Amino acid sequence: MRAHYLLVIVFLWAVEGVNGQQLDQVGKKGGIKVNGGVNVNQVFRDNVGTGVDPYSIVLSGQLSTSLYGMSIPLSFTWSNSQWTYTQPFNQFSLSPSYKWATLHLGWSSMSFSPYSLSGHTFSGAGVELNPGDKFSFSAMYGRLRKELKGDTIHGYDPQYKRMGTGMKGEYRFKFGEVGMHVFYGGDDTRKPVEQIDSLGITPMENMVLGTTFTLRPYQRLSVRGEFNVSSLSHDRRISRATDWNGPATFRYHAAKSDIAWNTSLGSIGAGMEYVEPGYNTLGAYYTVNDFVNYTVNLATVMLQGRINLAANVGIRETNLDNQSDTDQQDVVKNINIGFTPGEKLNFNLSYSNFYNYTFVRTLFEETNAHTEYELMDTVKFTQINENISLSGNWRLKETEQVKHNLNANINWQQATQNQSDTPENADSRFINASGGYMWSRPKQGFSAGLNMNYSRNKASEVLGEAYGPMLFVRKSMFDKTWRNSLSVSWNGTYQDGVSTGNVMTARLGSNYAFKKKHLFNLSVAYSHRKRNGSGEGYLTATLGYSYSFGWPKKEGKE
Repeated sequence: MRAHYLLVIVFLWAVEGVNGQQLDQVGKKGGIKVNGGVNVNQVFRDNVGTGVDPYSIVLSGQLSTSLYGMSIPLSFTWSNSQWTYTQPFNQFSLSPSYKWATLHLGWSSMSFSPYSLSGHTFSGAGVELNPGDKFSFSAMYGRLRKELKGDTIHGYDPQYKRMGTGMKGEYRFKFGEVGMHVFYGGDDTRKPVEQIDSLGITPMENMVLGTTFTLRPYQRLSVRGEFNVSSLSHDRRISRATDWNGPATFRYHAAKSDIAWNTSLGSIGAGMEYVEPGYNTLGAYYTVNDFVNYTVNLATVMLQGRINLAANVGIRETNLDNQSDTDQQDVVKNINIGFTPGEKLNFNLSYSNFYNYTFVRTLFEETNAHTEYELMDTVKFTQINENISLSGNWRLKETEQVKHNLNANINWQQATQNQSDTPENADSRFINASGGYMWSRPKQGFSAGLNMNYSRNKASEVLGEAYGPMLFVRKSMFDKTWRNSLSVSWNGTYQDGVSTGNVMTARLGSNYAFKKKHLFNLSVAYSHRKRNGSGEGYLTATLGYSYSFGWPKKEGKE
């Protein structure tokens, strides 16, 4: 509770400082500016499930007000439909700022460290203060996730309401900077979720303390380090996070350091990262633990800038507490190579076997989605422990009258486990590949192209594939105020080489801009899905309107 009171005091102090500093600007020309916009999209879907309203409306808006140097941006989104399950769709955000002070209200995200608060969205309040070159301070308080009853049909578990608060301070001096941060997160047990105990889900509580430093004793030399302690209670009803000897409370440690030396040819350095087995924080959606990495880093430019090379190579050890049946010691690599043999041709190759989490979405899902809301992230991350990607782009011809372009890319990923308890995508190998050709005539506002997409998912003993072409045509008219597009795609799906169906999707889009402030758009998507010898059609139509405004108006312009 003391952290909550301190945060309120900081807010009041920041607001008081803003009120005192803006008085000298009152009356000056151009001291007040307002701009923003409102967007309304109406979505109609046929062939929806029982109990689902075929009509949806999405209203969003942005408003930015500048009052004598103080900026007050506001954004909101509202819908009468629940598009995702784990996060609310209807939300707003307000972030007023003045000189060195910024206040966040509503839905925001902040980051203190990858081992404490790391980009987790919260609903509440936050503040960032940078009064000078030497000191900075940030703090937050809000709801990290809402209470959910769970839904076995859609496959997500119930969860407690979770609140969080934290602070971070940093001091900068001539040869570097030092910082400290603290984060607290806990589940609310005052409103117990029905039958949640029977599923083995317990209310958690977490306290993370961390410190960071950077030293630059010489112009070319830099040394950085970070150390964190996470006290995690797996059931706060038995023992709290601050109860060091509690039966449900455990302490974990994480440390990271690196040293770098910059030269005229590039940079070279070394680093170490250690995360104790079981380390977790409620301020991040995912945390990788039980490993130690020792790496050597290199970055350089060769052949007069035609080749850019960056590489981290080292050793990774896992099973640090000897609790696993197998020990693992790998050579870890993270290599990026950019090659530009000519002005019109470039390639990029990257390889990494460092652990990371990502939201897996195949090209098949992206190609056949009717609306952007269907692809909203549901915070189900898959751990990737190996990734290879290769891309290339070739501008065959480029003049004022005509352009010809070829592009291709392929991405291979190997997954080991899922962030949730459900082993979805575990031990899977994903391949996404695409390539295409585009021809355009810029002066006529016309372009056309053909793309080929391929997705492959090998999980355990099952092999799933999807591939097919997509043809598109785009044309703009009336000085590019009216833009139209048409695309047709076909995707076939296969399991262990046997066809399981196909999907043909046609999309028509048109938008018209009137006086640079009004934008009308209409899009229609139709899919015909064939599965098990029977076919079914799905139609989605979206009608939208956007209005943008600004005050005062610029002289000589609308």
